[in-house]
Amino acid sequence: MENTIRKRFSASFKFMFIAMFLICHVQTCFCQLLTNDNITLTITSGTQLTIQGDVQNQNGATIANAGTIDLSGNWIHNAANNCFGTSIGTVILNGANQTIGGTSSTTFNNLTLLGTGSKSLLINTTVGGSFNTGILNIGARNLILNSKSLSILNPNSTAISFTTGFITSEQTNNSSKIIWSINAVTGIHTIPFGNAAGVQIPFSYNLTSGNAGNVTVSTYATTPNNLPLPFTPDSVKHIRNNLGLDNSANTVDRFWEIDNTGTPTATFTFTWAATENAANGNVSPRAQRWIAAPKAWQTALSGQSNPTTQSVVIPGVAYTGFGPWAVALASSPLPISLISFEAEAKNNETVLCNWATASETNNDYFTVERSKNGIDFEEAGQVKAAGNSTKVLNYSFNDLNPYNGVSYYRLKQTDVNGAFTYSQTEKVSINTTTPTVNVYPNPARDYFTISLADIEQYNINLIDASGRMVNDFAATQTVNANIMQVNTTSFKPGIYYLQLISASNTQTAKVVVE
Repeated sequence: MENTIRKRFSASFKFMFIAMFLICHVQTCFCQLLTNDNITLTITSGTQLTIQGDVQNQNGATIANAGTIDLSGNWIHNAANNCFGTSIGTVILNGANQTIGGTSSTTFNNLTLLGTGSKSLLINTTVGGSFNTGILNIGARNLILNSKSLSILNPNSTAISFTTGFITSEQTNNSSKIIWSINAVTGIHTIPFGNAAGVQIPFSYNLTSGNAGNVTVSTYATTPNNLPLPFTPDSVKHIRNNLGLDNSANTVDRFWEIDNTGTPTATFTFTWAATENAANGNVSPRAQRWIAAPKAWQTALSGQSNPTTQSVVIPGVAYTGFGPWAVALASSPLPISLISFEAEAKNNETVLCNWATASETNNDYFTVERSKNGIDFEEAGQVKAAGNSTKVLNYSFNDLNPYNGVSYYRLKQTDVNGAFTYSQTEKVSINTTTPTVNVYPNPARDYFTISLADIEQYNINLIDASGRMVNDFAATQTVNANIMQVNTTSFKPGIYYLQLISASNTQTAKVVVE
């Protein structure tokens, strides 16, 4: 029996299984190419199936693997299932450059990377098995994610093992990501990322309390000016310092995206390559998170340390949701205060300025400034700042004496030491000249004429003395652009009010119809 199976699996041509199931239970089985077409292939415990070529599963094929599949070719899964079901066995990618692909995602139990080449994902892939106990053993190999996600179902910190190998993420849209179901399992969970030059740059997520749920991590290197900025799942708007100047020379040339679905408290450890150091050195780098909703960099959390010249540890990180991260020198942090500044004309009379800060450090006061030409500014008013804060704060100032016409507003933020920064400039248009409305003859018998001092486009409503809308109408005759004649022969005698509404103002006038 053993010789028969050895001959069957040692064939030098493609072998397609057409039986309903096949059981491999000898110690070692060999084949050059395996196409599993709508059968259940069973590999019993203690058995190794060595395939010196590709594996292709199709038409509902499954594999019940309690042993080991040693593969030197590519893994191609087109069977519209997760392939292994409740299998507890191991698949070894043991060739040169190999891929995991097909039209259906595979859920491996144990996946081991050996051989001589890189391993690449061509489809989203899962490791851990149905019992969430399987292991990803990278060893000394490079696993290239290729804009795909690799899900780790085993919550234990030992679910990913490695020596000199690494995982390549390096996609600017953060599509190459590790999704680790850490849940409530405490301990150091290390993802052995590596950069394009083959340097290990691991990231560690040490859950200390709470439930992390699924933790998703991706990373990519940038050019020395920190471009491109992250744009998904959230868009980073700038890399500037507290003076509003480009801060790329003080920022590590790499971004990280760290997301979780739970409510954890954890310690993060970021690592980068020496070639990715900020241009101005690596003295006391500190990690900062971009806050998605207010769109601003958060103050660097306290207690950070640098165990190596290219790493930073952040204890006590407690947040939910999504977050891009960057690392900047402590001497020149990314800006942390102003989230937004808006100026808006109200009732064509005042200008309301609203702004918000994500956090504040030694913040003394704000000055609202206005300008007629956008160049020469004067003070419109001051608002006292909170001073120090780690939460979002909202402020407002109402300018009761705005310029007429077009004007410009900006916000100046001043620290207790006298240092200051400016916001962007906002353009406002206001018209404080009240147009004149004349209605004649008044009282009117057959018609009345509306004469306006301007030529704006108006909507005209006629309202009776009880406040009821009688009609919204158009003039029966337009003498010129700002004189309109209205026929009143169908109106009941009484007092009426004209309401004239334009884009910039609303006016009323009384008219008596006899």
